[in-house]
Amino acid sequence: MNCAPNKDNYKEFLEEILCGYCETGRYCILKEFIISSHPSPRLLMQLKCIDKFKYEKSKQNGSDIGWNKSVELWANEGYAKKFSDLYSENIKFNALYKKIMNE
Repeated sequence: MNCAPNKDNYKEFLEEILCGYCETGRYCILKEFIISSHPSPRLLMQLKCIDKFKYEKSKQNGSDIGWNKSVELWANEGYAKKFSDLYSENIKFNALYKKIMNE
């Protein structure tokens, strides 16, 4: 993705990012909202990473740790810096997340 990705590339990117939230190729109000507000792919990718991180930390904790705590841990444990260092417009979510987590 470049700074102004074309609509087809952006939709393809959203299909990957929204997997698990919206059925692929089907209408989804969340997808429509994101298309019309058009946040950057970088922002969406980092939010997706934090969402997965939140899920994993919540599972370890035995209860939902919430978004505020997730974002705080994401930054304080160095994952935001790793994201910044590793992010590329051509990397897929799963590959990026594994690299961030050193898996």
